Amino acid sequence: MLRLTAALGAMLLLLAARAACADPAAVTLAYAPCGGMICIPVTLADGRNHVLLLDTGNVNSWLTAGTARALGLKLEPIEQGGKSLPGLFRLGAQSVSLQARTFTGRFLALEREQAGELPAGVEGALAYTLFKDQVVQIDYPHLTLRILAARPPGAAERGGELSLITFGKQGPPIVVGRGFSVDGKPVSAQIDTCYTGTLLVYTQAIAQLGLERAAGQGRPRYFPYTDGGVDMNEASAEAIAFGAYVLAPRPAIVYFPGTGANPVHEPDGLFEATVGNALFAHSIVTLDFHAMRFSVRPG
Repeated sequence: MLRLTAALGAMLLLLAARAACADPAAVTLAYAPCGGMICIPVTLADGRNHVLLLDTGNVNSWLTAGTARALGLKLEPIEQGGKSLPGLFRLGAQSVSLQARTFTGRFLALEREQAGELPAGVEGALAYTLFKDQVVQIDYPHLTLRILAARPPGAAERGGELSLITFGKQGPPIVVGRGFSVDGKPVSAQIDTCYTGTLLVYTQAIAQLGLERAAGQGRPRYFPYTDGGVDMNEASAEAIAFGAYVLAPRPAIVYFPGTGANPVHEPDGLFEATVGNALFAHSIVTLDFHAMRFSVRPG
């Protein structure tokens, strides 16, 4: 039985690889784990490769203002209340290429002080909105990103539901997945590839998840790339899972909002947590932005 199961698994992997090869629109490229985030080579308007982040936690793709100026793009100031917002500009619709496949979406330009601390060489980020109706698969163990065309009816991922929920009552819509759990209690979580930790539990969810003791025992840890640089409290739980798949067994590292001059932004109780790259280190995450389903499986 074990040999048969292994053979079947190998056959399924082969068929999946052949299916990907048969799709002329498929993109498969290696990425670098820069600063704990996902850095990918992207061809911009100058025909050259530039390093951009994959940011599933952002509704707007963006370039640094310096890169936008070097490309000769028009930087349109963004006004609010009759005043221009400092260091923030509209670039309008821009096209980028991943392995010669073109994706088009709205971009902003950010001056360095607005972009915050970035890994060396990073010139911007690609938001989830750039991949509307596509399937985005992140193979963390093999440092591989795949972009596939929408799947036929019935072939979508079965694991969990994706929703676009505003981050706070006045915030932008971001990607939230259902199907996670902490110590057996269900959790809806933002899926954020620019969060370098495991699972961040927001203040309003601590009591309902029974994590008061853990939250009170946390040790401060600084995250330079979240909310412009914030302190979180690191503690442990029994387990973090997606469905029956245990992503982090005991002691499972979890985080809680810390104290400091720059507090963690919270979602007004609209969902319980945010999950990041460290939680998926041994997994393959598939985000189907057409069927609005996702899965997390061993890599």
